[in-house]
Amino acid sequence: RRCRCRRRPPLRCPNMASVTATGPLKNSDSKLQGFQLYETQKAVHEYLQFHYATSEDVMPYARLLTGDSCNEHGLAFPHKLAHVCKAHAPKASSCSVLDLGCAVGGSSFTLATFEQFERVVGVDFSESFVTAARSMQTEQSATYQRLVEGDSYEMATAKLTDVQKQHAHKCQFFVGDACTVTAAEAGGEPFDVILMANLLCRVPDPAKLLANAKALLRRGGDGVVVIASPYSWTEAFTQKDRWVGGYDDESGKFVDSDSKLRDAMAAHGFELVETTDMPFVIREHRRKFQLGISSVHVYVLR
Repeated sequence: RRCRCRRRPPLRCPNMASVTATGPLKNSDSKLQGFQLYETQKAVHEYLQFHYATSEDVMPYARLLTGDSCNEHGLAFPHKLAHVCKAHAPKASSCSVLDLGCAVGGSSFTLATFEQFERVVGVDFSESFVTAARSMQTEQSATYQRLVEGDSYEMATAKLTDVQKQHAHKCQFFVGDACTVTAAEAGGEPFDVILMANLLCRVPDPAKLLANAKALLRRGGDGVVVIASPYSWTEAFTQKDRWVGGYDDESGKFVDSDSKLRDAMAAHGFELVETTDMPFVIREHRRKFQLGISSVHVYVLR
């Protein structure tokens, strides 16, 4: 969803300038292809809303809905994934975690609030996203535009919570290619836990991404990889012959992404220990919302 696989550029930490969404990108962005979408100011604003807006800001009409699917579970998606990482982290006094495809850092800052995560590194291919994440770290807030309706916009503010502010110093953010970045380039040491949030169907080479995840984990421990994806495959990001499922094979049988992903990870020595469905809600404007359902897989390297 966020990092793209291309020839690896050198990792860099952008200047912490002020910031004046598979994720919240709309069909109107169709003139831009692939990773270019994620360098726009519009994308930064939409992801700041997706990662940091309050439940009331994202879904003000939750009271009108039956059940609690949007009100309780479809909001704060990046933070709920961080809690999945916490629940499955190795039982050690201190661990390091890599938020691969971190976008503007929502999951990273929540991961940093957990005591067992001593080091949190976020990597994304978008320099604009990494600049926004680093700005959130230093300024603890950022303003962004959100659509009201039609062509009317209003300003809003993304803020770290008080507990995130206390632990934000544990985070580092780098620009890099999720498919080729090495542990040395991402802060030095290998990692105990890797999170890939809605990233799998937004890279040109998912198989390379999965292979690199194993290379990024610490050897000799039960390394954990958490993969969340709505499997929104499109050739705008990934050639069809590289999709991990989502197509009919030569016999006409449907190849589902859940099974294909499980088999691909097993080939690298990973055991699937938990699966769940996790909704996420994206606000388009104050009266229109998208509901997505990511399949969340938790793998342990054996």
